[in-house]
Amino acid sequence: MEESDEDEEDNEEFLERLMARTGRAVPHRELEEHYAVLEELGSGTYGRVVLTEPRSGGSPLVLKLLRKEQTGRRAFLREYCIARCLSGHAACLRALPVAFESDTHFAFGQELAPAGDLCALLNPGEGLAEELVKRCASQLAEALDFMHGRALVHRDVKLDNVLLFDLECRRVKLGDFGLTRVQGSAVGPMTGTLPYAPPELCLLQGSDTLELDSSLDVWAFAVLLFCLCTGCFPWAAATSSDPQFEDFRAWQGGVEGQGVPVSWQGFGFGALEMLQRLLTLDPNRRSPAIEVQKYLSLPWL
Repeated sequence: MEESDEDEEDNEEFLERLMARTGRAVPHRELEEHYAVLEELGSGTYGRVVLTEPRSGGSPLVLKLLRKEQTGRRAFLREYCIARCLSGHAACLRALPVAFESDTHFAFGQELAPAGDLCALLNPGEGLAEELVKRCASQLAEALDFMHGRALVHRDVKLDNVLLFDLECRRVKLGDFGLTRVQGSAVGPMTGTLPYAPPELCLLQGSDTLELDSSLDVWAFAVLLFCLCTGCFPWAAATSSDPQFEDFRAWQGGVEGQGVPVSWQGFGFGALEMLQRLLTLDPNRRSPAIEVQKYLSLPWL
């Protein structure tokens, strides 16, 4: 999707106003005084996600706790406000109207995904059943289309950030909007090389920057689909030093004598065409995520 500079500015201005308004209403409260922690659902450098029970009574509540040592107030407000804005879509994890800060953490509520994330379903080297992959693909394509239509780039599409509401993938949701930014924002080199990152991002060094575009999410989405189908990543990094990526690049570029790489030979013709379109090396020519819907009726494996 193409957005004008004026549209991007309007989106950024709207987000800034929302963050300012939300920030004025965030109360200060200590977690232990108001909630009993029942279970830790996940953790990372950002902090942790816990299932709690309000001490005043009521239903259990999932809280995402962001350590103030790692997350500034603006970053917390940005993530929470973006999550709230996206909560209206069925395939985006819903953020709840509960937010506060303690002496050590920022916190906000979100809905519980009782079946965990996609990592829990996959065994190394074993893909999921095609029906399950297609259910995930369809719902995630809609979530990304919804985000991109609002000039937002997720920037962290990966197995860990796809939450499950059942083990048959009838209901999955895209979550964790901590890195989400408005399209057109400048981003620098990655701190670590990830298999989900597109080649144009892997090439950045030093003070280089890249203008954020939805094509970054599309690349990561395609890598995620490859993982779901095969149980492994197509490459360690989309760089010239990675032999698996170089084989893919040669095949994608139509180099004479370069057939379908070994790790791609289990895919059907329709799935190969779809993945090639999503993984076009030129980001300006990458297909949108929603195009996956056109291939759902074709055999993938």
